[in-house]
Amino acid sequence: MEAFREILKKAGAFFTAIILALTSLSFGNNLCIKKDPDVRLTVALMSDTHVGDVFYRKMVFVPGVRDVSRHVKPDVLLVAGDCTDNGNADNWGAFQEILDKNLKVNDVVLAMGNHDSWASYGDERSYNEAKKTYLQYSNAIMGTDFSEVYASRDIGGYPFLVLGSEADTTGATLSSAQLDWLETALKEAADTHPGKPIFVVNHQPLNYTHAVGNNEHGEGFESNEISTRMQSILDQYENIFLISGHRHHPLTLDATTDPEGFATIEQVGEHITSINLPCYEYGTFLEGGTSVLGEGIVMYVFDNKVEFKGRNYFLSNWSKTFDVEIELR
Repeated sequence: MEAFREILKKAGAFFTAIILALTSLSFGNNLCIKKDPDVRLTVALMSDTHVGDVFYRKMVFVPGVRDVSRHVKPDVLLVAGDCTDNGNADNWGAFQEILDKNLKVNDVVLAMGNHDSWASYGDERSYNEAKKTYLQYSNAIMGTDFSEVYASRDIGGYPFLVLGSEADTTGATLSSAQLDWLETALKEAADTHPGKPIFVVNHQPLNYTHAVGNNEHGEGFESNEISTRMQSILDQYENIFLISGHRHHPLTLDATTDPEGFATIEQVGEHITSINLPCYEYGTFLEGGTSVLGEGIVMYVFDNKVEFKGRNYFLSNWSKTFDVEIELR
């Protein structure tokens, strides 16, 4: 009986995806977004797309990518990790194929999430094999030639620093070498882009942010020491925007209204704006059983501020409440 219910659940999700995807395509021509001429860079932010072997998960991702290309029309698509569900070549091949067929942007930024690095989640691969697969496909998609899961890029005159876990763990495991690199890369970014925001991407949020606590459930960093060191490195520089996912929490403006005390955007330390993106693929069940699927944020970068507007890429519509503006120093 339990197996039968699971089949019905998956079938329902599959047909829901088809219906909503068709709806999204039917009304797409009426949803074009007029760009503000003062915007210097537009970035479509997603996380936890979890493209995997199950067909409906691929179906759910397609309309979101089409919304990005046809309606949002950003300069960059950024996926903050868990791009795939199991990190194998089949998952990455499906992810790349969907982007190749449906995405039209100047640049793509990808980060490695814990699902992209699984070494024992359904097979016997090692972390190093998962890392090799990630680098093979992410480099092909981004048009880069990185040899590590952490790297820096200049996109449209703005620095993007991408970090990644270096072990098969649910929480982030960053080596001292990676944090040393981050310290050097941040100084270079601040020196070469004075007054501009610096965007840092890591799949897992810092501990003691976004209602994570001390990572007892693998929601942040495996080591409080590493999390603390990373925060102290970031906080040396102004206008730091730390972008993460992993928590699968829907867009939430006010932590006081959330049972966990969660907020999507938090000010951390003196200089860090931390953004924790919702899960695109799985959706998040709210009180009453309503599922939020396809959520993300569109980030608009101006000379003097950065704006964050909530968007459901799956349904091609804007959040009526999530609109945050951060002034640059």
